[in-house]
Amino acid sequence: MIPRSKTATVATNFVPDVAMSTPVRHSNLEHDLAWHQGKHPMESWHFATNLRGDGKQYSFRVHLVIVETDQEEPQVSIGLCLIDQDTGWIREIENTVPLSDIVIRSDVLQISSQALEIRSKGTDMSLTAELPDAFVELSGTVGTPILINNGQGSISFFGAQQYKFAFPGMQVSGAVTLMGKRQTVTGAMWFNRQWGDLPRRFTLDRNLEQRQWICLYPSLSNGVSISASQVWDFRTSRVDTNCTVVLPDGTHVVEKIQPLELSDYVDSRRSARRYPRHVILSNPALETCLQISLPYQEREIVSKMGGMIKFDGRMVVDGFIFGDRVTGDGFVEMVGRWR
Repeated sequence: MIPRSKTATVATNFVPDVAMSTPVRHSNLEHDLAWHQGKHPMESWHFATNLRGDGKQYSFRVHLVIVETDQEEPQVSIGLCLIDQDTGWIREIENTVPLSDIVIRSDVLQISSQALEIRSKGTDMSLTAELPDAFVELSGTVGTPILINNGQGSISFFGAQQYKFAFPGMQVSGAVTLMGKRQTVTGAMWFNRQWGDLPRRFTLDRNLEQRQWICLYPSLSNGVSISASQVWDFRTSRVDTNCTVVLPDGTHVVEKIQPLELSDYVDSRRSARRYPRHVILSNPALETCLQISLPYQEREIVSKMGGMIKFDGRMVVDGFIFGDRVTGDGFVEMVGRWR
């Protein structure tokens, strides 16, 4: 728990400092899980999963993004990636199709494409995905509190207002079929839902060299979940860092963390880009210091929507939060040129 000697402000509207709330509830969950019928230029559904079965470990990722502009029909980027953590065996799909090529509903979360189907009813969720030589089928129920970024959902992404929340600790079960062999699996899934404006004068195929970001999603052994990010805009020399913590009872803590410390860089064989393999997330005022290791594997995704290169992988966590020793794991997303 938060040390009693440390001050925290109970707030309805969070400020960019240490702030707390009583347990937060999402008032219109099914509506916001579903597609918003073009009311926002960008909508995103992102699933990241660590799976175990038959003595093996897998990582599985699904990322679906809808981008709407005035110039053309809305486009949908569909990314799927399955990796065997032990052998490095990887199968992935990254396609961009017109919105009219998929089936998507606005009353409940239901999305169907040639390779992917996602369904949800309240906090019950299922998905199936077909990749080359592989098929994944998973289902689960949210058993931990929903994480609402900044305690109220509103975030700023390069000046654009967006809304973001997550199911941070969904226990899932199902099967992974590889080369015709079906294996039962279980694991934990992190699901991010995000929508809102696109940054002004910013598209996925423009000025990517002038911006970069890292998003960290650790789940800790004491039941705490964290959504943390750091965004660099090199044109304006601006760095924004955000961190939202949700406790097991649903209490949200918005932390003013120190700038992330990045080290132990590795060069990618796929893109020649560099990525950090070690991150420190800290807030001395709240006795928080998490050592985050990012085991490097070939986890870069080259999007066909603007040629964006993204590293999407797992993490291992060790350290302290609110003065208590913790371990954990989770997921990381990195975009940009890391130096």
